[in-house]
Amino acid sequence: MRLILILLVFVSASLCLAQSAPTQVWAAPAVYKVRPEEPVQSTNLVWDAKSKIVSVAGAKNEHVPFQIVVTTPRPPTRYDPPASGFFVEATDLESSGGRIPRQAIKLYFQHVVLCYGKSSPIGETGFWPDALAPLTDPFSMGAHFREAVTNRGVWIDVVTPPDIPAGDYSGAIRVTQNGKPVDELRLKLKVYDFALPAETRLITYMGVSASQLAAFHDVQRDSPEAKRLLQKYHAFLYENRMEPWFNESLQPEVEKRGDGVAVKFDAQAYDLYMNRWKTKRVILEAAPSTLAEERYSGEAAPRVKSYLAQIVEFYKKNGWLNKLVFNSPIDEPNTAEAYADTRKWASLVHEAAPGVPFLVTESPVPDDPAWGSLSGYANNFSIHGNALNSPEVKDALRREQAKGGEISWYISCDQVYPQPNYFIDAPAMDPVMVPWITWRYGMQGMLYWEMKFWSQTPDPWLDPVTYISGFLCSGGGILNGEGSLLYPGSRTRRYTWQRDVDGPVSSIRFELLREGIEDYDYLSLLKSLGDEKFADDAVRGMVVDVSAFSRNVEELFAVREKMARRIEQLSRARGR
Repeated sequence: MRLILILLVFVSASLCLAQSAPTQVWAAPAVYKVRPEEPVQSTNLVWDAKSKIVSVAGAKNEHVPFQIVVTTPRPPTRYDPPASGFFVEATDLESSGGRIPRQAIKLYFQHVVLCYGKSSPIGETGFWPDALAPLTDPFSMGAHFREAVTNRGVWIDVVTPPDIPAGDYSGAIRVTQNGKPVDELRLKLKVYDFALPAETRLITYMGVSASQLAAFHDVQRDSPEAKRLLQKYHAFLYENRMEPWFNESLQPEVEKRGDGVAVKFDAQAYDLYMNRWKTKRVILEAAPSTLAEERYSGEAAPRVKSYLAQIVEFYKKNGWLNKLVFNSPIDEPNTAEAYADTRKWASLVHEAAPGVPFLVTESPVPDDPAWGSLSGYANNFSIHGNALNSPEVKDALRREQAKGGEISWYISCDQVYPQPNYFIDAPAMDPVMVPWITWRYGMQGMLYWEMKFWSQTPDPWLDPVTYISGFLCSGGGILNGEGSLLYPGSRTRRYTWQRDVDGPVSSIRFELLREGIEDYDYLSLLKSLGDEKFADDAVRGMVVDVSAFSRNVEELFAVREKMARRIEQLSRARGR
């Protein structure tokens, strides 16, 4: 009996101690996924606990993200309520020469999703942070399935105005619980004396189709609301230096008329995407499905030529011909027959639309020499990431680029570690390094097949395995977040306690990819300022090839600072 009493006293004392343990607030770099059970960090690349200072840096017209983490004791049991009522606010940032208003400091609640399988040998199961819901309301430490998390991250993104003075800015990050102060951190931001360009030079083909949008946002398919919603998703891409792949809004209507066709364009959509949003590339099918199947058909040739000629005339008339690319009707050709048909389609395009590039999602080097070559037929190649491991492909890329071809590459379900991918449980550095790898190979762009593939999941907010059939193409891998870097904003309140969003909700992976694109813009600035060697040396220090690149965040921060200092030096020398 005495032993039982002692145990009860011990347990009671332990519970009281756990419940009375103070809430801790700390900061972490953006390029780090803070999981629920991570230990509190006293120092890191952006944080010093003794001074309570968060230190970050960036150019003008750049996103400068970091994370604030709220850490609380775990409730005694999974049936006890988790700590709640937390909120985070930022003040203006001020310097002796300027001010960044708090409206330019975006705060996002980090939603955690349960990964019940690993995406790679270095992946892990359990809760992972991913979706970033705009922070509008107090939040709790609760997660799904009656679980509570020890750490709750808040993503903070300082969007620096393009015209603010350079200098050292400071402000505060305040954390409250039920309206009462919990902690206050000092935020210091160094703004470099140069601005990133309004538009990136990197070509980005990002799949954001209308498929599943209406259903997940509870609007009628093919309705004006569905069309407006698609444009919301596309606008989000443009705001983050990306563009849609196969933009449905720019696909013309095609009506058969005898041996020809009548082609109709949406003038309003073209004005929005081409004049206001400054689209870099428009990908149109060389033969839309209304005219031909994948197999080449000589009978369809007259109509296809009519279709191609009218598109060229429209783009030439509006001064957009240099942005037009025709895509092969055959995706990822991998047989002799598919190669032969691809060459026929290419010849047809070159005859009817001379000078307009023909794009294939294939390497210039065939898997089987017996299939023949696509070189000389295709102008632009979008290459599977696995092919970049081949020395022969690397040589072929250089030859195609010497002829003026535009080269991009893509990541999909069957590209596994040590190559990069966009999995939820992949290292945070992976999305960042994709644009760096693009530069290392001298390629002009990157492609991702879909940013919102939700057709195989009941809800991406709840189930990370959005592409179940990817299990087949990956050789038995569980692909957490494959084809789904965005979340439907209509379900934000249901899972995060934050207000619903009329459009997409971002993810940590999406934000990190944009970080890599902005790194690419640093490299482009160095090149435009006359020091391409500095840019190339910086990339060589980070990337050997697609399977060997740095995942060291300290190295990334160091090379970013070196690039910024060099850009400032070159800009001053030019009197900018």
